[in-house]
This record gives sequence, structure tokens and C-alpha cells, in this order.
Amino acid sequence: MVGVRVEGDAHDRHGSGAVSESERRVTLLSAAECVFLAKGYVATTMADIAQAAGMSKKTIYQVFDSKKELFDALMMDRLAVLRVLPDDGIRPPEAVLRSVLLDMARFVLAPKQIALTRLILAEIASTPEVGDVLKARCVQVETAIQNWLALQASRGLFDIADVPSAAAMLLGSAFGDFQWHLLLDLGAVPTEAEVAARIERSVAIFIRAFARHPAAIPSPSSH
Repeated sequence: MVGVRVEGDAHDRHGSGAVSESERRVTLLSAAECVFLAKGYVATTMADIAQAAGMSKKTIYQVFDSKKELFDALMMDRLAVLRVLPDDGIRPPEAVLRSVLLDMARFVLAPKQIALTRLILAEIASTPEVGDVLKARCVQVETAIQNWLALQASRGLFDIADVPSAAAMLLGSAFGDFQWHLLLDLGAVPTEAEVAARIERSVAIFIRAFARHPAAIPSPSSH
């Protein structure tokens, strides 16, 4: 058994009170993340996660039918911050993009997320179910960005012939190389200021390439 323990479901162990399924779910996701990071997906068992969560295997299977389902739920939970783009109709598109991309960068460049991404990449070739989960969740994130860009285009703010390609270029230029450098351990973690400056330049370039009226947007070289 892996030596990981998450504070949580003492009620399950001692019967001292009722615990809701949503509370069990939160505890299980936290425990699963710790165990997956410590042992890898393949080597992790539901018994390992049960021990880390302070629950019985029976309780885990009341919430999740399988390890794959639990892993998928973990990915969905951790990527939730990336799946919804704000659209209050008030802020200009460039302000929304800067804010959203900075939130995304903080998430994907965080040490725990880098470690989880390394785990997935290491096991994706030998474990198809890991690849299936990753593909499904990445598609959700990409779709959210594409839908937002398409909405802005429908409002006449952007002129984008190929929305998926435009979205991929935006994400890659904003923080793609930072992420790969961290995944390959090629450099230090970028500072918040460095990430913000990169995003500022990327958004300015994107706006000048695709906005219908980009003249008011500052040049990237001015930052």
C-alpha cells in the first residue's frame, strides 16, 4: 500500500456521523490525486485510494464504478476552471482573453499539474484508457475556447476563417513553451510577471491578426 493519507472521511472509518456523497467525492478525488502522483495510474489500485482517503473499498464503489471513472472525474474537476470562458458582454475581448489565459497558465504551470501531466504522458502509450480520458477532457477545454472565439466572430468582433487553428495558436503562443520546458525540466518556473508579459504580447498579436478593428490595441513591442 502506498504511504499517502488524505485527511477526510473519519465518519466512514468510525461511524461518528453521516457524510454526503459530494463530501466523499471531494475526499476521494484529493486522495486519488495524491496516490496517482505517488505511484502512477497503472500501479494504483482502488484499495490504495481507499486507504489514502480513510474509506472502505465498498464506499469508493458507491461513488465511482471503476478506477478509470475516478481518474476521469479527477481530470474533469481539475480542468473545470478551463472549460468556461466569461462573457458578460461588457469587457472587450482582449481583456477577457488576458484574464482567461492568465488563469489557464496559473493552472497548467502549477507544480502539481505539471507532475500530473508528466504522469499522463508517461503512461498514455501503454494505457489506452488514460489517453481516452485525456483526449476527452482536452477536447472540452479546446471546445470552450473555440466556442467563445466563434461567438465573438458572430458578433462581428473577429474575422476568423479557421477557429480551431486560431485557438491552438493563441494557447501555444501564450504559455505553450513554458509548459513544455517545465514538463521536460529544461528551466526554472516562470514568474507571474513573465507569464503575464507573454500573455499580453500573445493577445496583442492575436487581436491584430483577427480583430476587425485592431487599431486601438497597443503593439506588442510597446510592452
